[in-house]
Amino acid sequence: MTRLLLLGLLAALPAQQEGVEVSASLDRTIAQVGETVRLTFTLSAPSDRSPEVEDPVLEGFEVLAKTDRSTFRFSTSAGALRGFSREYTLRVIEAGVLTVPPIQVTVEGVLYETDPLQLTAQSGTAINELPAGLGPRPEEEVAVRLWVEPETAFVGQQVTMTVGAFFDPLVRSRLQRQPEYRAPEVLGFWTADLPGTVRPERRVVGRREYFVQIYRRALFPLSPGTVTIPPAAVIYEVRRGLIYAPETFQVESPPATIEVRPLPEAGKPADFAGAVGRFEAEVWFDRSDLRAGEAVNLVLEVKGSGNLSSLGRPELPEVPGIRVYEGGEAAEVQLHGVEFAGHKRFSWVLVPEDDGEFVLPGLRLPYFDPVEARYRVARTDPITLQVDPPSNAAFVMTATGARAIRFVKPSLGRQAMRLAQSPAYWLAQAIPLVLLIGLLGFGRYQRRAPKRSERTRVPRRQQVLRSLRPLAETGEAAFFGDLRVALLGWLQSRLHIPDLSARGVVQVQHALEDNGVPPDVALDAIDVLERCARLRYSPDPPGVEEALDMLARAEKLLALVDQEAVSERRLRTAPSGAGPLYMLMLLFCLAWTSVALAQSAPATEPDVWFAEGLAAYERGEYAAAAGHFERALVARPDNPAILFNLGNSYHEAGERGRAVAYWVRTLRLTPRDGDARFNLALVVGDDPVIGGALPPLPVSSDELAVVFTLFWFGGCAAIVARRRRRRGYLTLGGGAALTLALFSAVLMLYPRSDYAVIAAHEAALRAGPVRQSEILASPAPGIGYRVQERRGEWLRVSRGGDSEGWVEVVQVELVD
Repeated sequence: MTRLLLLGLLAALPAQQEGVEVSASLDRTIAQVGETVRLTFTLSAPSDRSPEVEDPVLEGFEVLAKTDRSTFRFSTSAGALRGFSREYTLRVIEAGVLTVPPIQVTVEGVLYETDPLQLTAQSGTAINELPAGLGPRPEEEVAVRLWVEPETAFVGQQVTMTVGAFFDPLVRSRLQRQPEYRAPEVLGFWTADLPGTVRPERRVVGRREYFVQIYRRALFPLSPGTVTIPPAAVIYEVRRGLIYAPETFQVESPPATIEVRPLPEAGKPADFAGAVGRFEAEVWFDRSDLRAGEAVNLVLEVKGSGNLSSLGRPELPEVPGIRVYEGGEAAEVQLHGVEFAGHKRFSWVLVPEDDGEFVLPGLRLPYFDPVEARYRVARTDPITLQVDPPSNAAFVMTATGARAIRFVKPSLGRQAMRLAQSPAYWLAQAIPLVLLIGLLGFGRYQRRAPKRSERTRVPRRQQVLRSLRPLAETGEAAFFGDLRVALLGWLQSRLHIPDLSARGVVQVQHALEDNGVPPDVALDAIDVLERCARLRYSPDPPGVEEALDMLARAEKLLALVDQEAVSERRLRTAPSGAGPLYMLMLLFCLAWTSVALAQSAPATEPDVWFAEGLAAYERGEYAAAAGHFERALVARPDNPAILFNLGNSYHEAGERGRAVAYWVRTLRLTPRDGDARFNLALVVGDDPVIGGALPPLPVSSDELAVVFTLFWFGGCAAIVARRRRRRGYLTLGGGAALTLALFSAVLMLYPRSDYAVIAAHEAALRAGPVRQSEILASPAPGIGYRVQERRGEWLRVSRGGDSEGWVEVVQVELVD
């Protein structure tokens, strides 16, 4: 039976890996140096785990960007199916035949790899050739030339502006610093820098050798007319000889003229939005297994050449039974020589309300082709969405059917106390520190000003030993017996242990150590007692010298014991550090309880407004419900239930950006709120910026404050007890508690970045904090940005990379 099972498992292993398919492809096989190409790796495997992809070593390329896309679905026939793709955006930096090595991936412990690819990289000198007649004149040692291609263009068509700086080799060898290039200031264009020459190159122009440096910029005209490009300038500093001072020169190029033609009206589609270039479109869903009430992302990818920022979001046709929310958009720029190209992706969040088959009509994107000077339309094919019946765990059923988001919370719940912002809380945390400093100071004062008992104890100790000195001077053996009895009697009285003289030496050693005497001093005392016992019965008298030496040793020993030992009576009568700490804990608990009661005290108006908001939400009056919840929020600004219900109300009212902002605020107060996390993931998906706005740990600020208080009070109590008990575990425990308290305080007080969520449908990301500045993007509601700077009524926001700009405060919902 065991053998049959083993054979069955071995037979099943290869079958599990049969469906694995890996491939890699380049978007083209011939490119010039400086251009960008796209390498795509795809994987399809019957696995529920994410694959481990090893990036290849790409010699001759520069990796500009890397994008992953993963899908997962489960079917009863094929089981778990994983789809994965990774796109590399590469820039060619070397000429020749370049090889892309195999890309390796591990699936379920098995290694797979793709076939190698080859790309022919041609030298990029062709794009740097000078137009005829633009070279420097023979008498010019340094010259600057500016030209544009083409000189006549349509609005939105790319115009490449090139500036060439020519330096005679002798002049270049005498330069005192690198020349400064000043680009011309052009108005009425959307501009972007293009790669030129990395360093000056030797060229022969007009039978004369020059060092040539090329600068290049792409211009996209925004309005028709004749535009004059101002001169470009190069500033350089040269020394003609050792006895000459350096001289600074500025050389300018002649200006250039561009004739910008308007787009023709003939044949313009009614839905044309200003896209100029050559484009093609493709559409897909990011998942194939979908149930009613769940969300799926629809992605439209537009590829081609032209100004990607001119591409507007196309209109998505309405499909009955599907709720549609606008998602984000992202562009990736590539270069084909000096031509702008790349792809731009638009996304929508679709939520089917019922199961069945839904067909989304094809999308259309009109654009103007400047090469053929006519309008074209990029179209996509219709796409089918198969929706399975709903699952009870995926949504909430109500009288109106399936809802994609979790239902509102029925009660106000507990208000967040925000202890970290309360001065009373931190004043209470300072009391243990003040008490500890006071105890340390009082202890030092006690050591410096001995009590009457200590002043009377010293003469008694000396009197005991002084009474034995006459006997010690005789050198008789009876002295050592009397010394031993005197030592035990004094220790018994000093430590307040009645039967100490009747105990053995080992018990005496333990008693000394238990009362705070260091181990080496306790061992020395035992050695003195044992030596006195031996010398008492010695057959030969030890002598006067031995007796006096033993008496001096005993006197030093008793002084050390008297200094280090803490007797039981002293422990009973000395002030204890636990009492003040217990009292402090009681006072803090009372203060904390009063704060909690004050914040959760019954308030009639917020309860009424909250109840009216719930009633309006039930009736489907979402705007009215949001108004009632807003009034309740004024009285209870830190109530998670009100914030969550506000997010739901704004979501149902079509205010997607405000809904996202209020759910983020809810999770900042209660990070373990599963309903808020579900709604947020449903609406924005796996947005890294929105994820960065959430707390890093599933612990609220108030919970961290409680943890800090417990460790802080515990650490201080351990330190106080360590001064009285002198135990190693108290030192270790106190240090560990204070360390954990410090870590909790860092997590509690770590400053969080401010975030802005796009709320207005007409929001615009601009190049500067003025309305007249260039529009960089038109983000959809719900897109999150990290706030970098605030200037008046403008915010400088960023999503990382090139997604940065200025947006008006009234167009966003702040999360601070």
